[in-house]
Amino acid sequence: MSVLKSRRSRIYLGGMFQGTLVKRLAIAWVAYHLLLFHAMFAVWCLEGARPAADAEVETSLIEKYESFAWQNRLLIFGACAAGPILLWDVVRCTHRVAGPLLRLENMLLRMAKGETFSEIKFRKGDWLTSLERALNAYLSSRAAVVVNERAGAQVAAVPAEFSSTSPVADARVVAQGDHDLNDLLRELRDINETLAALNMGHPEAVGDAGGFMNFRPDRPPRF
Repeated sequence: MSVLKSRRSRIYLGGMFQGTLVKRLAIAWVAYHLLLFHAMFAVWCLEGARPAADAEVETSLIEKYESFAWQNRLLIFGACAAGPILLWDVVRCTHRVAGPLLRLENMLLRMAKGETFSEIKFRKGDWLTSLERALNAYLSSRAAVVVNERAGAQVAAVPAEFSSTSPVADARVVAQGDHDLNDLLRELRDINETLAALNMGHPEAVGDAGGFMNFRPDRPPRF
């Protein structure tokens, strides 16, 4: 898994969101000032204003328009100067939304091709921080599910002989070993008694010891 970081170098990304919004705002800005200017010109004409040079000379509509434009030249210059500044600010603001959306689109396309991501990071100053947190929470939960699935597959792949506990000893074998030990202890006890009798100088014990080699104590039948 990898971490997807945002490394955008362009401010204007275009596309349906940013491009359409900037174009519509530019059109609205121009249309607003054109309507405002011509509405003011219509009111000025209806009020019967005349050029200050000669009130008796009849002027044409074009001359009136030029005169009105010159009198309100600050409005025209201000609109033309403020328009690009406004559009540039709109581009910068929409970039903080369009950039994360473009990054998310690229990540989804790469995930569709088989790549995996553990985290996504937007640029500093982007506005969709809640979307970034939600995506990282989803990626973390998805990674945990994948890890659990792999662990379950590994456990299922272990052979039965390796996963079972230590084998249980056969009860019959254990009982047979205990029985042989009792017989051995009995024979050792008889030998000890015979040697004690020899040391004490009892001839009857010696006679008994002569047949020691043929001594075969009765043993209970084995299992």
